Parts: sequence; structure tokens; C-alpha cells
Amino acid sequence: MTSSDNLRASERAPLLSSGSSIKDSETSEDADVEDPTSLHQAGPSVDDDVLPEDAILSRHIGWYSAYILIISRVIGSGIFATPGSIVRSVGSIGLSLVLWVAGAIIAWFGLMVTLEYGCMLPRSGGDKVYLEFTYRRPKFLATVLITISSVMLGFTASNCIVFAEYVLFATGRSGTNAEIKFIAAALLAGIVIMHSCFLKTGIAVQNILGYIKIGTILFMIFAGLFAALVHRNSISTADDATRTTQQGLWATLWDGSIWNWGVLATAFFKVFYSYAGLHNVNNVMNEVKDPVRTLKSSTQAALLTTCVLYVFINIAYFMVVPLDRIKESGELIAALFFEQLFGPHLGRIMLPLAVALSAAGNVMVVTFSHVSQIYDGRSHATDLSRHE
Repeated sequence: MTSSDNLRASERAPLLSSGSSIKDSETSEDADVEDPTSLHQAGPSVDDDVLPEDAILSRHIGWYSAYILIISRVIGSGIFATPGSIVRSVGSIGLSLVLWVAGAIIAWFGLMVTLEYGCMLPRSGGDKVYLEFTYRRPKFLATVLITISSVMLGFTASNCIVFAEYVLFATGRSGTNAEIKFIAAALLAGIVIMHSCFLKTGIAVQNILGYIKIGTILFMIFAGLFAALVHRNSISTADDATRTTQQGLWATLWDGSIWNWGVLATAFFKVFYSYAGLHNVNNVMNEVKDPVRTLKSSTQAALLTTCVLYVFINIAYFMVVPLDRIKESGELIAALFFEQLFGPHLGRIMLPLAVALSAAGNVMVVTFSHVSQIYDGRSHATDLSRHE
């Protein structure tokens, strides 16, 4: 076997194999290092933390499914609302776009940490596995905290409500509280049944929803740029002053910028939250084909895709909707965008359906990954007694 073959084999293999243990790693260090037996008693051993590559009978998540799993988690319904509130806070288009790019750079630094852990411990569980491996004392502290956080705070029931509200809104009805809850519960029940009984079908459906989400954003980008650059006069503007505002948009890119650290920090927090979820594949590593290589490439590709889509959808917003109206709209920027392009009637249907599909896709991927985080990979939280 050549050196290049050895290099490729080492890249594909986890840094810690299933046969390694705390005792093996500790004995290779100085003799006065803490007793490995006590470390084993303090928490799960590396044998428990790391599963071999062939531990799962069927790995059914390929590169594209992993990519969509991340994209659907990161890009939610916020991209239809957050840009308006951000530009209103920072005051200018240029500063708003800088924050979106800076948010991607900071998210990349955080992604490097999860990639390091994910390649070293390529098994399902995500943060639960990493904290169990890193913090072995107090015993089971990390396990209990992650479990409580996942069960009580990690689910996405709010997106089920958003889905129900926007579906009813698209049909021209506000809906009663009982109808909203029924549709939300039906969505969640259908997703749970699909992921439980028809796993491959569930993955295929969430992949389709993910591609629809990307396609919707691309459609908005190209429609906005086409309307603004080629058929500017076809956009329904109120008067000549509005057209003047659009024509002078890029000449006044930095006008009105608010260089206040408190304001910038608040706006940056909203941007950074829009990139949350890049570690979604880490929760289901036992089901990923060629997990180490797939994790390293799919996460970075998803981050780059998200950053590009975020920047260009913001540019489309700014080229179609006058800046003054954006600042006044708050979180209704997408509604103004669709209304400017397609009129109040068609825009009233297209926007709610886009938000509803985005919310449904988010519910699917969050349900899929959180179940794996809590239960997959020999969860210690469900069987604490075996280490007593």
C-alpha cells in the first residue's frame, strides 16, 4: 500500500477507533497521569463513546441527504422576516450585508470545533457525546444536562404552529385556535409516523422539502434581480420618489449607518442565530455513509450555500422594496417583496406557502436529528444504572 493510500485511509477512519480506550491512551502518557480506572468509573469510556464504522446495519444518509439535513435546519422561516429588523437596527444596507458575511465567518469558527469532535467521535449523539467524553466529572452531569435541554428546550413545536397558521392564511382563513392546534398536531404526528415506520421515505420527503426551500429562495433572488434590473418599470411603485429611492440605492450604501456597539451586537446576534444548526449531521453520524468525509465536506458546503443565499436574498429585498418601507416593515419584509413583485392577491398566497413549507421542512429535520441525539448510540441517559 502506497503512502497516498495510507493517507486516504487515515482520513476516512475516525481518530479514535472502537478498539481504543482511555486505558490505552493514558498508558501512552506519563506514568504519573491520573489512574485510567478512576476515569472509567467517573463516566462512559471511549469504548462506549465511539462506535465502529460498521456498527449500524444500514447507513442510509448520503452526502446530499446530509447536506439537505443541514440546510433545512439552518434556513428556517426567519429569512423571510429577520433582514428587515436587522437593517432597521443598523440603519444602512452596506452594514447589514457586512453583518451577514461576518456571521458566516464566525459560524465557520464554531463549525471547526464541531468538526474536530465529529471526526474524532463519529457516532450519533452530537453535543451529548462530546460533553460526555470531555467532562467525565461530576458523573453523568453532561448527560443529564443535554438530555434535559433536548427534551424540554430542543424541540420545534413553534414551527408546527407557524405551519398551521400560514396554511390557513394562504386559504384566506384565519382559523380558530382549535383548527390551528389540530393542523399542527397532524403535521407532527405525520412526521413522527413517517420517520418511525417509513425511514427512507421520510428522508426522501425532507430532502424534497429542502430542495424546494432552496429553490424558493433562488426564485426570489432571480425574480427580484430580474424585476429590478430589466423590468424596473413593471414594479408597482407608488410614485416617482420611490423610483428615485431605488435608483440611488447603491450610491447611498452606507448612509444612515449606526456605529453603536450595543446596536451592532444585537443585530449580530440575530444574524448569528440564523446560522444555527450547522452541527445537525453530528447528531445522526451512525446513519451517515462514510461519516468522517461526509461530515467535513457537507457542513462546509452547507455553510457556504447558506451565506450566499442570505446575502443575495437581502440584495433582492433591497433592490425591490424601497429602503424606507423596509425599515418601517419590521419583520414583514418578505410580504412587501411578494406584494411588490406579484401584487397583493398572488403575493398573499405565495408567501404563506413558502413559509409553511420552510417550517414543515425544519420540523422534519429537527425531529429526525433530536431523536437520534437522545436515543441513538447506546444512550447513557436512559440506562444510568449500568455504570453504578
